Amino acid sequence: MLVKLKNDKITMVISTLGAEPQSLVFEGREYLWNGNKEYWFRRAPLLFPMIGPTKDDKIGFEGKEYSMPNNGFARDMEFTLVGQSESEAVFVLEDTAETREKNYPFGFILKVTYTLLENGYSAMADITAKDDLYYTFGWHPAFSLDINGKGADLETYTISFEKEEKVDRKYAKDGVFVYEKDFLVGDQIELKREETDKGPITLDGIKSGEVTLTSSLGEHGVTVTMGKMDTFTCWTTLNKWAQFICLEPMLSFGDTKREFDISRMKETRLLKRGESENYTNEFIVF
Repeated sequence: MLVKLKNDKITMVISTLGAEPQSLVFEGREYLWNGNKEYWFRRAPLLFPMIGPTKDDKIGFEGKEYSMPNNGFARDMEFTLVGQSESEAVFVLEDTAETREKNYPFGFILKVTYTLLENGYSAMADITAKDDLYYTFGWHPAFSLDINGKGADLETYTISFEKEEKVDRKYAKDGVFVYEKDFLVGDQIELKREETDKGPITLDGIKSGEVTLTSSLGEHGVTVTMGKMDTFTCWTTLNKWAQFICLEPMLSFGDTKREFDISRMKETRLLKRGESENYTNEFIVF
């Protein structure tokens, strides 16, 4: 089912499948990727309870093995629409007997709220633990490069950070991270296909509260707020000239070398039974 939100300047469409935004039109301009299956069929998935690959797409807990798809399973599950107004929609996903047996041995409630702003939207995720559980979380929206003209090249785009940064880059090669020391020194990355073709540009421990995408070809772009998150990833399809770039605030990004037991992974966080945690990020378009 598709859910439509609207205000004076913005129209947003969200699917109950994965609680995934499908369209974001601001002042007549489409900002989200169109999901062309030739390149990448997703548009703006959320990532829970895992980010990145695990060895053989599996995790363990207390001696039992579970199947864990790359970037988690929530993005492929049907959420329930539990609230809607003209400018806000609330979706909920809960564990099932199947998820507990097959994928993830914990009870959880994941509530996702999208709220239109004057010039973008906020995305809030509330995670409630029915059991002591281990998780990570992130957003994965893909923004169209065509916001600055059809066919606007990736290499005309720059990512700017609110603060001066000095961070290494990591990207997965055959599921295992390769590290580039001091990949970002300063406050800007000029995007290049030779870099995105290596894999995601993942930066851990960034200090900036905002990250902004702009192009030399025009005045349109996107600002992403990091909120409580300090890992930032940008990604597009490898070795294909797809017209999108993903701007992803996340808690962590792991590879296949991570610990097998989810409770021992340095990438996961513990949420005690009965506790909740929320993450709010804004995606501002201009």
